[in-house]
Amino acid sequence: MNADISEILKSWDYQSDSLILRKIAGEDGKEKIQIRINLGILQMETEGRPDGKTPHNSRSLLEYYSSIINEFIERDKNSSNFVLNQDDMVELDEEIMQYYHRRICLFALGDYTKAKEDAKHNLQLMDIIKEHCRDDDYIESHERFRPFVLMEMARGAGLENIKIGDYASAMKRVGDVMDMIERFYMERGVDEDEIQESREIRILNKWRSQIHQEWEGGVTEMDEEDYDDDDDEWFDDLDFDFPDYDED
Repeated sequence: MNADISEILKSWDYQSDSLILRKIAGEDGKEKIQIRINLGILQMETEGRPDGKTPHNSRSLLEYYSSIINEFIERDKNSSNFVLNQDDMVELDEEIMQYYHRRICLFALGDYTKAKEDAKHNLQLMDIIKEHCRDDDYIESHERFRPFVLMEMARGAGLENIKIGDYASAMKRVGDVMDMIERFYMERGVDEDEIQESREIRILNKWRSQIHQEWEGGVTEMDEEDYDDDDDEWFDDLDFDFPDYDED
């Protein structure tokens, strides 16, 4: 096997001002996502973990830790004795970042169902962290992104419904997630006015209104045009620079 990818790079130009990606069929017959970056190509799986690994002989860390928690419940009738250690936290961060970056690609490719599932995957990992970690700073480093990931789940679910012309379900999905985000902020003591001014609520409110207004014509995208100028930072990751997960 020739490991030199020079010819592939020559036939697929890099463009610094846009996210360049595609789906291909791998030699194993499985679908892959490829991202063209300045110094080469990144490749990830579309099923299972993006890196194709099976940590602890499981499909993902979510599957692995869920099975451990279920064992504690079956044995002790509760799972409170299971506590994540430092190594666990390092592994969890890696998996969360992988699913986050694949989600960016899936939205760009219009694969809204899988993008929604990747957002859901990370929310479930965040639930495990919140319940089974004793490091409050580590928990908070993830919890503060919960509204954003919820918004991304709503985005995927809504676009999934819109793709088949089901605008009523799209609006309901968005509304349900808005309720979740509002409860999250209320539990943190944020007052109602501040909640309504949060970026997630403003973005989802605007999008829900657009869905309603364009019910007949249809909505095909939820992109930068749907966002106010001061919300542009939400899309900084489209340069695919792999920003730190704890970046504001």
